[in-house]
Amino acid sequence: MALEASGDRNAAVTAFERAVAVDPGRYASVLRLNRLLRDAGDPERARSVLAHGMLAHGGDAEALARALVDEAEAARDDGMTDDALALVAHALAVCPRAAAAHLPDLVVELAGQIRDRHEEALRWCDLAAPHAQDRYGLHHQRGFSLLLLNRPADARRELAASVILAPDRMPSWYVLGQYHRLRFETESALAAYRRVWESGHDLRWWAGLMIAQTLLSDGRLREAMAACDAVRLRNPDMGWACMIGGLVQLHAGDLDAAARAFDGDRLNDPDTAKGRVFRGMLRLAWNRPQEALEDFNGERGDFACLSLPRLGRARALLELGDAEEARRLVGAAVRDEGQWVAATLRLLGPLGQALGPLLAAVGFDAPSGVAGLAVPN
Repeated sequence: MALEASGDRNAAVTAFERAVAVDPGRYASVLRLNRLLRDAGDPERARSVLAHGMLAHGGDAEALARALVDEAEAARDDGMTDDALALVAHALAVCPRAAAAHLPDLVVELAGQIRDRHEEALRWCDLAAPHAQDRYGLHHQRGFSLLLLNRPADARRELAASVILAPDRMPSWYVLGQYHRLRFETESALAAYRRVWESGHDLRWWAGLMIAQTLLSDGRLREAMAACDAVRLRNPDMGWACMIGGLVQLHAGDLDAAARAFDGDRLNDPDTAKGRVFRGMLRLAWNRPQEALEDFNGERGDFACLSLPRLGRARALLELGDAEEARRLVGAAVRDEGQWVAATLRLLGPLGQALGPLLAAVGFDAPSGVAGLAVPN
């Protein structure tokens, strides 16, 4: 592993070959060697490594799947999430039923650690579902994945089930808040977020900021700023509080205060770097579209940024005369992030009005009032 990390892949292959020769049943080494050989353009040797590992378990697919899941649990305990995921994925490929039935809650847990592959996470949950013992975890993970897959009605059913099963476990309340916020169901969203905010869960800081963003989307700027201040007071290191506070200042028309919030070293912090999209809004308000392109990367957004990376970039491109690329980004946002688009337009306010013809062209019908906040222009 050290050789592979250092970039000496040939030496890594040799070391993994020795490891596999010593214990061919240890699939973490088998899978790493298989991947290195495939990457090196040697598929025959790669296949032979997997076959050799299968023989170490007597050719019994069920026994191999169970052994792989056991190894995945050990890798998870050692903090090696990628290895754990690879082991479980291979276990499911070898024998889905045995892999899903053996330590099924581990399968659900690891599904929750997959990033940006929510269809795959949902498939893993479905495989584990008949055997899962932590029914809360199963319904929560399914609800989370379904919401990110733009299936809000299905997500709502799963989240409701998880809340009924374990009303004191906070993650589902947090995701339920996101569901209501995206539907502009303000009071329901606030109730869900406040439940998390008042708990001792690590998500309470994010819930506090989502309270602020929900209030902002509802035009309640004073309350939104008070919510940001409450987070800063209790957790001064929460850089996102400055980001959301700057967004509130932007909507309030204090562009100087917004600029102070969005600029500085905090934008280089991995936890707040995605907050650059809010600075991009400021630059659009300043009529600096070329600079705004630095902040809008055109990638898929998340619950905090919504569709701003794409719609913000499209808006800047329109200003620069590139209508074709703007149209492509708007289409991608509507296709992949449909439930986030309306909430993004509400955040953009008048800045998003120029996107109206492009949104209409791809069949998006914005709810009334989504451009109701008066972002300065």
